Amino acid sequence: MTPIANENIIQKEPLVVTSADDLRSLIGLIHDEYFDLDDVSFLKDQGLVTIPYRRIFHGHPGRMIRNWIICRTYEVDVIRSLLTIRNVEEYTFDDRSHVGTYSFNTVSHDKGALLIKCCEDLDLRMVVPKIEIESRDLEIRGKARITHGLLWSTTISKVYD
Repeated sequence: MTPIANENIIQKEPLVVTSADDLRSLIGLIHDEYFDLDDVSFLKDQGLVTIPYRRIFHGHPGRMIRNWIICRTYEVDVIRSLLTIRNVEEYTFDDRSHVGTYSFNTVSHDKGALLIKCCEDLDLRMVVPKIEIESRDLEIRGKARITHGLLWSTTISKVYD
């Protein structure tokens, strides 16, 4: 087997969001990507929330490992990334499912309130008077599997080395 790691899939520059209008580009990058709630940290004295997450839907080809009539499974490299939110005055979360691992769904900002909605039933709420969010790729480490069917696609949050 040949390795599929490719340094070109890591972003050279971080994505920086400084207005509500820029949130679409952030959502496009992090939507459906996984993180563990236990890894989220809030440094109140620095006004900083950090969320390490895993990018598997980066659009770069994987290696087909299973080819069935109705579906195919691909192995893809996992990009370890860090979402950093600055100017955070308050941070709370509402974890209704208690599963531990979640995927980003939407991000919105209204009147100083930042809301990150996640699947499965998790809301991250922050008081952020001024938007300053950065997503930075750190390294390629691990593999994940994505299965594509005729009309569907699925993945699990498990990453393996």
